[in-house]
Amino acid sequence: MIDNLFVFDFDDTLAETTALIGVAREHNKKNDDLFRSWLVQHDLFPVDEKTSNKLTYFYLTSEDFAKYQKHAAENISENIVDHFDFTGTASVDVSTTKENEDVISILKKAESAKKSRVIVITARSNNQFESPFGKVEPTNRDDIAKFLQNAGAGVGGGQIFPVGSSNPQAKVNIIKKYIDSLGPRTVYFYDDNNLNVEAVHQLCDVYGGVPNIVTYKIINGKPVLNGEC
Repeated sequence: MIDNLFVFDFDDTLAETTALIGVAREHNKKNDDLFRSWLVQHDLFPVDEKTSNKLTYFYLTSEDFAKYQKHAAENISENIVDHFDFTGTASVDVSTTKENEDVISILKKAESAKKSRVIVITARSNNQFESPFGKVEPTNRDDIAKFLQNAGAGVGGGQIFPVGSSNPQAKVNIIKKYIDSLGPRTVYFYDDNNLNVEAVHQLCDVYGGVPNIVTYKIINGKPVLNGEC
C-alpha cells in the first residue's frame, strides 16, 4: 500500500518534443479535400503532408494534435473516418527534446517522497505497428527512460507505460490497475491534454473520492490545478 501515486504524461508535459502526428480524413469513403480547411478553421496548422492509399495525411505537432482531438470529438459523424500516422512518435530524439523544468522538478520530488510511486504513461507505442507507410519498430520506453535519467530522475523502463493509443481510456486503465493493487490515498495526474485530464478526473465518481484524485493541466510547461475530489 502507498500514500501517493504520481502519474505523468510525457509529450508537452515532462518534455517538449518534435514529434509529428499525421491525420487524414475520409468522408463518404473518399479523401476529404476540405480537411485542410477544417484544420485551419480550428487554428490547427499542418507542418507537412504526405499521401498514402489515396488519403492525404496532414502532420501536426503533439500540442496541435491534442487540440485536434478535442475538436474532432465535438464533430463526430458516421460519414467521417479519421486515419492516423504515428510514425513520428515511434522514438524520442533525446538531442532535440527539451525538459519542462517545472514538471521534471515535481517528478524528482515525488520520487523522494515516502510511500509514493511514480509512473509515466504516454500515448506513444512500444510495440511494432503498421503505419500507412509501412511497419514501425518503436523504441519509446528506452528513449524516455534515457531522457529522464539524463534529467537526473530515477525513473526506469518498468515505470514507463507506452499505451499506443490516443484514447484517454488507455491511460485511465493503467491508473485503475495501480489504484486497485496499491490503494493510494491520493493520485496526482499531470497532462497537457484536456481529454486525458477530464477522463482521469472522472475517476472521482468511480471511486467515490477514495483515493483523492488531483488533476493538473500543463499549460506552457507549467502545471495548473484542474480539480480534485
